[in-house]
Parts: sequence; C-alpha cells; structure tokens
Amino acid sequence: MNCKLRPWRLSDAKNLAAALNNEKILNNLRDGLPFPYTEQDAAAYISVTLSADPNEVFAYAITVDDRAVGSIGAFRQGNIHTQSAELGYYLAEEYWGRGIMTDAIRQLCGIIFKNTDILRIYAEPFAYNIGSRRALEKAGFTREGIMKSNAVKNGKVVDMTLYSLTRSLDPYPVRRLGPEEIPEALDLCWRVFLAFEAPDYAPEGVAAFRASLDDRARTRSLTFYGAFDNEKLVGVLCMRAPQHIGGFFVDAAYHRRGIGKRLFEAMRQDYVHPTFTVNSSPYAVEVYRHLGFVSTDTEQVTDGLRYTPMVFSKGRSDP
Repeated sequence: MNCKLRPWRLSDAKNLAAALNNEKILNNLRDGLPFPYTEQDAAAYISVTLSADPNEVFAYAITVDDRAVGSIGAFRQGNIHTQSAELGYYLAEEYWGRGIMTDAIRQLCGIIFKNTDILRIYAEPFAYNIGSRRALEKAGFTREGIMKSNAVKNGKVVDMTLYSLTRSLDPYPVRRLGPEEIPEALDLCWRVFLAFEAPDYAPEGVAAFRASLDDRARTRSLTFYGAFDNEKLVGVLCMRAPQHIGGFFVDAAYHRRGIGKRLFEAMRQDYVHPTFTVNSSPYAVEVYRHLGFVSTDTEQVTDGLRYTPMVFSKGRSDP
C-alpha cells in the first residue's frame, strides 16, 4: 500500500486524534503527549506545525487516499549540529505492517536532501521497538549503535538505538528503490532498451520486453536498485530470486562514468552468496564481461529475445 506526504490541514485533527489516542503508539514515543488525546490536542499540534519555520521543521501528514493516517517530521538541530535533523513518526495501528512507514521515511528524506542543506538525518527508536527499527533499515538507515540505559519510559530504564542516513557526497550514489519510484525506473529501462537493445531484436522480441515491463506481478517480485545524479534517476539494476539480474540499464547520457559498476557492487553487498547469473542481451555482453561475468552457453532465443547466459562467481571482496 502506497502513501503520500502532504502538509497538515486543520481538518485532519479528527483523524490525527483517532490515530494517536492509542497507548500502544504512545508507549513508543517520548513523553509529553496527553492521554486521552483529543481533537483539540490534535488541532493545537497542527496549528503549531503550520506556523513553524519551514527551514527548521519538516512535518507532514502521512496519508492514504488523502486521509491522514500518521505523522512524520524531522527537526533541525542547533549549534554545531545545525545540518543534522532528528526524525520522528507514528502510524495508526490499523496500518501497521504494510510498508507505509518505510515509504514515508524514504519520501521525507528525499524531500529534505533535495531542498535543504541537511547532511544527516537520525532517529533514536527504543531498542524494543522492532517495527520502527525495521522501517528505518528498509529505508536505508544505518544502525550506529545501542545507547544503553538511555531513557526512562513508563518507569523503566530502557535502551535506545541510534540510526542515521547521510546525504551522499559521492557522485551517483546508489540505493534500493521504493515502490513509488518503480514507474520511473521502468520508464528508464524502456528508453534505454529502445535506444541500444531493440535494434538487435525482431518485433516479437521488442513486444516481449515491453510486456515484461507491464507485468505488475513480475515487477513486484523484483528488487530495484537505482543510481542518482542529485535527484535524477540515471541507472537501474533489478534482481529476481534467487540471484539473477533481471534488468540493467544506464541512461545514455551517463554511459562510461562507472555507474553500471557502482550499481552492481552496491547490489552485491546485499547478498551473502557470491554467484550471480544473467541472460545478457547482445549489446550488453561486453559490459558484463568487464564486470567479471563469463558465458555459460551460446546465444539463445526465446520469444524473439536474443540472450547469452552468463555467470559471475567472484568473492565479495574482489574488485
């Protein structure tokens, strides 16, 4: 289930109160929120948020079908930490376990890194809050450590976990793509295919490739990695089980910049087993050879698509 972030509206107070009037949620937040949590409390919070400095407070409603189902915000820190922001969030209980919070975290971090000078976004969930920790990890955050006996919550001394996501200062950073980014990734695949691979295929093969992009069940089964030039998606690598490359495309304007290698090496870090397979198009055979793949059979043809089976089996630490 996808979500969208938008600025708060006073009309969201009823839905906000319904979501936050829940002890399960309050047990995972810092103290200070009243319980029961009323519409008046929600309206007061929304009013404060709407009047906050937009360069200091980045607060949004998490919505599904334009209904506010949760809250997410990041807050710029002070003094020497002025380019850091602390992340906080919560979600109505009936929406837990659907990937919504991971999606919301990705969206907010993208907004902040695109529009501000913030370099680091961090979060400090209670160590026992496994759901929050998983959402951060799936959104690309790194666990920096456990802060022992860092808080007193409900009369108990508890540990907290420190997570962070930093703006990449490297050219063309690579990360896993979220569901909302897949249509853009598929569009890039199609454009590059038409320019460089379609000329090697019969019309049947071009149609078969287009059908594979339109197959929603197939695309949902893939894991997508993207390389970026600032916020522009310039390269895509997608994986299907167990460890097979199902697509690998780099924008024509960004060829010969090492983006393909960046994508491949970033993807490799997510897998323990060092062996990967691919059915390479004629155009890409040499690209894969440069990455360390070798052919395992002669060229094949299926549904008009020409391909050469190839395998990579070097260790994780190999160049």
